[in-house]
Amino acid sequence: KFFLKIYLKYLTKLTIAIHRPLIIGISGSVNKYFVKEEVKNALMSKDYKVRSAPKNFNTEIGLPLSVLYLPSGYNSYKAWLPIIFKAIPAIWKKDFPKILILELGASEPGDMKYLLTVIKPQIAIITDITQRYVESFSDMDELVGEYEKLIAKLGNSGLLIFNNDNNRIATIASRAKCEAVSIGSTKDADWQITNLNTVEDGQEAIVKNKNETKQYKINKFGKHHVFSLIAGIVIKNYVEL
Repeated sequence: KFFLKIYLKYLTKLTIAIHRPLIIGISGSVNKYFVKEEVKNALMSKDYKVRSAPKNFNTEIGLPLSVLYLPSGYNSYKAWLPIIFKAIPAIWKKDFPKILILELGASEPGDMKYLLTVIKPQIAIITDITQRYVESFSDMDELVGEYEKLIAKLGNSGLLIFNNDNNRIATIASRAKCEAVSIGSTKDADWQITNLNTVEDGQEAIVKNKNETKQYKINKFGKHHVFSLIAGIVIKNYVEL
């Protein structure tokens, strides 16, 4: 596993150095998949060539596989052999996308630090931080610290989109050096979600930002789907290639 991790890491770094895609990193304890799909659909509507992470490939092995667009061998030694050989030709694919949407998982201390040695996102989205993985950390503060590393990696020129309803996320987001856009139900959110109502075939919500107030209807249930939709809209407006 150690050899595989290092091998995939440096092939991934080489691939990114050659193709120089815009990297969008999606992180958080929950809702990464739905945000990933909404962001992908929003950018594809602008005719950008986009690739998103397959399944939930967001670990030290899964993240490089997402960039190289290779399957996992999981626990089979025989299954990994052809993947190892396919990794080098994957670097030179001519149809490499302009934008990569990748998931960043943080279930153990140090996970985020390692993943950020493999890629450097220009845009980061933090969906929510719950106690889902807290048993691996000394406390919630240590878990939240993993996401603070992601924010710091954005530097001055990136974009952070975050869940303003989570006080811990709002606190670390306030220390971001880059542009930060908040989504939530509080009045100080840049994109405020109000009047969220369930209807027969989904839900309706009114979303306010500094420019307009607009009603959205989606055929899914749950506030996290509204967050995902707005995250896609924000990125669609932000990204110009």
